Amino acid sequence: MNFSGEAGTLRGVRPVLLSSLTAAVAAIGAAAAVAGSPARGASEAPAAPSAVSLYPNIVDTTFTASKSRLALEPPETTTYEEAISTGEIVHIRLSSSFFPGGDATAARQWADFFGSLLHGSEISSLQVYVLTQTEVENICGRNALACYGSDQLFIPAADPDPDLTVESVAAHEYGHHVAEYLNNRPWAAIDWGPKRWASVEQVCANTRAGRFFPGAEDDTNYEVNPGEGWAETYRVLTEQRLGLPQAPWQVVSNDFFPNAASLAAAQADVATPWNGPTTTTLKGSVRKGAAVRTFSVKTPLDGQLRVTLTAAKGERVRLDVLSGSSTPLVRKLGRTISGSATICGQRTLRVRVTRVAGSGAFRVAVTRP
Repeated sequence: MNFSGEAGTLRGVRPVLLSSLTAAVAAIGAAAAVAGSPARGASEAPAAPSAVSLYPNIVDTTFTASKSRLALEPPETTTYEEAISTGEIVHIRLSSSFFPGGDATAARQWADFFGSLLHGSEISSLQVYVLTQTEVENICGRNALACYGSDQLFIPAADPDPDLTVESVAAHEYGHHVAEYLNNRPWAAIDWGPKRWASVEQVCANTRAGRFFPGAEDDTNYEVNPGEGWAETYRVLTEQRLGLPQAPWQVVSNDFFPNAASLAAAQADVATPWNGPTTTTLKGSVRKGAAVRTFSVKTPLDGQLRVTLTAAKGERVRLDVLSGSSTPLVRKLGRTISGSATICGQRTLRVRVTRVAGSGAFRVAVTRP
């Protein structure tokens, strides 16, 4: 649920038309519209998607700082800076219209809620605005339920629907904030999802095949935007971890519906973020009568692969990096060779060194996600 608003001056506007959606879940426990009180009852595991729509249109927005309406139409708020159990400060801004004179208890409850989310140091940069629905729409766009951008998260003060708690809305939007700070080079995690989750979901391969559309903001492709699939997975993970009522799965494709593997990958992405590639060195030799050496390399994560071969003086070899297809990802000749490729769904590669002239030892540095 990037609960997107109408198109206009905001980036990342993603209207969701329920007539075009194919996923929802069976009935969930109702929750009253409670302002500023994140405490909820226990939830079940995610229900299987069905073809039933439970809501009216649910929309949200992400935007860039240059296009935020906040600078033009700032709502009046009372600001609180609350320390959470992990030591960070959470910045909470409560609508003066909804909370006349402020509400320190509500601010504390919201800080505790965000502190309870699976998070890293990115939480310190977050500004949370808890507003009336009219104020949310003034910032996020007409019919927008919530929005996120430039470290600012705007949510309604009350549950938007008996079957949708504001905590679920907030968890989804915080998923975007987490992704903004995670590394999934060469792709942007906020559009493609974080490294491990995107690899489990085969985002690269599905994007190449024309099934997923990272960063899509149009009515047609919103539900197959992996950035939204990630935020919804983070929302489900949060509901399971905190025992919150389970919101329906109906704003993104069933292709993203989380299973044990994708939930585990999502948790790992936040708890132990991917920090960059690692390098392994393969060593061997070729000569007449033993002209080929082949190595198997595991590639559990999608991303950039780089190989660098150095052979003995007077030796000339061919370096091939092969996947399941017959077309090499890399094919180079020489004594000193470098090549690169994109790992896109392949979970094992073969590195093959073939003697062309001379003989002797070689080494291949393989850098992979």
